[in-house]
Amino acid sequence: MKNDLFGIFQVIRINKLVTDSRADDMKSINIFICGLILAAGLLGSGCLSSTPQSNETMMMLPFGSEQEMQAYFETVYQPDYSSRAGISLAGDSISPPMPPADNTSPTPSPMPAPDPSESSTTPQSPSTPDRVSETNVQVAGVDEADLVKTDGNTIYYTPQNYYVYNLTSVNNSYGGMYYTYDTHPSTFAIDALPPETSALLSNIGRTGELYLTNNNTTLVAVDFTDISAYNVSDPANPQLIWYKDLEGNYVDSRMVDGKLYLVAQNYSTVYPVAYMGTELSYRDYYRPVGPAISRPVTDTTFFVSEINVSSGNFDKTMALVGSQYSTVVYASLDNMYLTNYYYPDETAISMKFIEEHGSEYFPKNVMDKINRIITNSDLSENIKYQAVTETIYDYMNTLSSEDRNNLYNSYDKAYSAYLADAIKNSETTLISKINLTNFDVTTGTVPGLINDPFSMDEFEGNLRVATTVGNYWRLSDDRSSGVYVLNDKMNTIGNLSGLAPGERIYSARFVDDRLYMVTYKQVDPFFVVDVSNPTKPAVLGELKLPGYSTYLQPLNDTLILGLGYTDNGQMKLSLFDVTNVSAPMELSGYVFTNTYGSAALYDHHAFLWDPDYSVMVLPTYEHAYIMEIKNNTISMKKDDVHKEATVVRSIYINNYLYTFSNKEVHILDQNTWDLLKVISIPQPTYPSGGPYPPYPTPYPIPVD
Repeated sequence: MKNDLFGIFQVIRINKLVTDSRADDMKSINIFICGLILAAGLLGSGCLSSTPQSNETMMMLPFGSEQEMQAYFETVYQPDYSSRAGISLAGDSISPPMPPADNTSPTPSPMPAPDPSESSTTPQSPSTPDRVSETNVQVAGVDEADLVKTDGNTIYYTPQNYYVYNLTSVNNSYGGMYYTYDTHPSTFAIDALPPETSALLSNIGRTGELYLTNNNTTLVAVDFTDISAYNVSDPANPQLIWYKDLEGNYVDSRMVDGKLYLVAQNYSTVYPVAYMGTELSYRDYYRPVGPAISRPVTDTTFFVSEINVSSGNFDKTMALVGSQYSTVVYASLDNMYLTNYYYPDETAISMKFIEEHGSEYFPKNVMDKINRIITNSDLSENIKYQAVTETIYDYMNTLSSEDRNNLYNSYDKAYSAYLADAIKNSETTLISKINLTNFDVTTGTVPGLINDPFSMDEFEGNLRVATTVGNYWRLSDDRSSGVYVLNDKMNTIGNLSGLAPGERIYSARFVDDRLYMVTYKQVDPFFVVDVSNPTKPAVLGELKLPGYSTYLQPLNDTLILGLGYTDNGQMKLSLFDVTNVSAPMELSGYVFTNTYGSAALYDHHAFLWDPDYSVMVLPTYEHAYIMEIKNNTISMKKDDVHKEATVVRSIYINNYLYTFSNKEVHILDQNTWDLLKVISIPQPTYPSGGPYPPYPTPYPIPVD
């Protein structure tokens, strides 16, 4: 690995390409090139002041005082339209839609009288269904928000429809009907049983991901910028309980024992920091620190809150600096975890190498000057870098061409090895554990990058994590994966590294004392890892086959279903048998030749498994593919087609399967797989000649 950052040695490399006979001309060229490289180094080094506190240990720390917190914001928050330590300025922010003027939600409305063919909207007397599917969640007992929720009698569904607008009246060059970027605020209550009379009951005038709680009498809707709760004890007449503007953007949430834990982000946090009407103490605002050679990815502030669902009060709130692009959220019954990814700062690494090893290459007078520059607290890191580079450049000009080349060769060899080692050690993920009872924060670290929440799992007080090392561009050819176990104090007590060289993790699933993991580059190694001994995780077996899985679903103790792709990009289901853990097998594979994607590949909420009928439902564009998994074979049982609509979810109640698209709800008899009922979802349309959508669409999406 060559040193591409320290400007002076780049100049020497260019010198090698020019003859010594042009020394006078080369001197001026050197000065010019050095200036360019210095500028590039300064610009490419990022926001050097974004981590105001250097610490040899990576951790998430609160401020020590209000004065320290205020100074942090005054230093970081500068009007240069860049993102620094979670404070994203005007140039990066997107203003969300404004909440209703009176801070209330639109009044829910009952549905109009249905077509006689759809019978009556009067709900049947509630009874307890024999079977009701639940949201497919990662951790049992930890509910997750989703587009569909049901108690078995009433279904609540947010279709997330987009307004349709007739652009002919605005611009004749387009013509016709087009989708806009505006989501139509609607959540429908649907009378579920019996299926023959199932119909829409009411439309709650909000949209978002849903929770059903308080003995199924409260429906919570979490949208991108707001949250609301409704009394649905009478589903045909839902009543607004409370509405809140989130003062930021919704990120994720969990519900545990009736308490809602919500994560929101705000790109433009300023001092004093306030959220949902409460000013945060310096003790409640955390920011990542670490050694100078590692830089955390920080472009936003996350607010973690506990919400009283009955009142809408935000009972607890704390804030952490993180990244909208790399922060992963995972929650157990007792804790919530947020991650921060650290990447190598090559400018800091080069400076550290000079400080530690410069005396091996430069005379004492040069090093004395360099050390004075480095230890000068009045200079910024940018100025120090420039001054050190100029000092070395001045010294290099005193050497002959041969001496310069000799110095370059010895320096470059040592620095390349140093840089490679430093990069490997500095690519790290910081994990913050937030206790859901008192919001105390404990932090730990693991090498590499965490792919998604399924790469994390809390088990018997320990946190198990699967990561990939080598995500930084210089190390892309040296990737490998590992498994790490952290105790309740977030100290690493066990690790297994060096798995699948050259590949990265595509999916992982912890199940009790095992980890099932898929990595990929050209073939798909399916790993079975023993994590029963937290201090010594070990590979039990692996299977290599073309393609990869992006989601793994345990069906029982011995069967794992993988959803993913073949090596040529076709969607595929793989049934893995882990009865013999030392030799896992693919019992069956099903390749879809006419489709190339499904929401279930990247959103586990879209996946439904019905163990009583041994079927899974895979939403794919207009199709709800009902796949039977029986006798170690995957086959298609039914293709439920929604005409010109996108299927997103499915549930079962008793012996009936419900599939949901943005235009329809289908009800199928699971004993015959006949389609019993189709419920139409009202489609929103801007009136012709009416107001133009608030977010003009430069490239409209035609309605099929």
